[in-house]
Amino acid sequence: MSNSNVLTADAPALSLTFRCVVQPGEGRFSRMVFPGRDELPQATADWPRRLQPGSMNCRVVQFPENFEEVAGPGDRIAKLDNAVFAPAFTIPANQIENNGLQPYPGRPRHGLAQVWPCAVTVEDTGEQFSAFHVRRVDGTYPPFHGVIELMAERKLRDAHGLQDGTKLAITMYTGEGPAAGPKQPESKGRAFLRAIGL
Repeated sequence: MSNSNVLTADAPALSLTFRCVVQPGEGRFSRMVFPGRDELPQATADWPRRLQPGSMNCRVVQFPENFEEVAGPGDRIAKLDNAVFAPAFTIPANQIENNGLQPYPGRPRHGLAQVWPCAVTVEDTGEQFSAFHVRRVDGTYPPFHGVIELMAERKLRDAHGLQDGTKLAITMYTGEGPAAGPKQPESKGRAFLRAIGL
């Protein structure tokens, strides 16, 4: 399984693949309310109108070999806060209900939610489904810097029969512009997922 798909030496990776296992969460995302597509003019066309409360925590057991090269410096998944491997879109911290992380002087992006579309494969069965990795800037402390948090319009554990310990391959797709740029109706990664029926 390829870890990434780099177009050229000077172009960003279109995708990164992480091997993960499902693990228990802490319930922080279940207390937050993320705005749906109708409330976010910058959202991609496939962002749900209503998100299932909470997220599914997936502990990364194998990072892409070139993750630091593609995403920049930092501790494991926190590298994504550099916005080098750009999200498809972002959600301002103050648009997320019960978000305890808000910007402050010197940290204008603190609490900003970054959203990457993902294609998820259950390794034992080959089943595939789509979801979104949602990460708030500075949103985790070191023990959780190895965790991808997946969100969708449905409860992923119930919809796909997942449980703690289930092995997943999560392919995360980059956005096509600056991290906080204008509306992008559909990223190349999402167009590919749509084309193959995910």
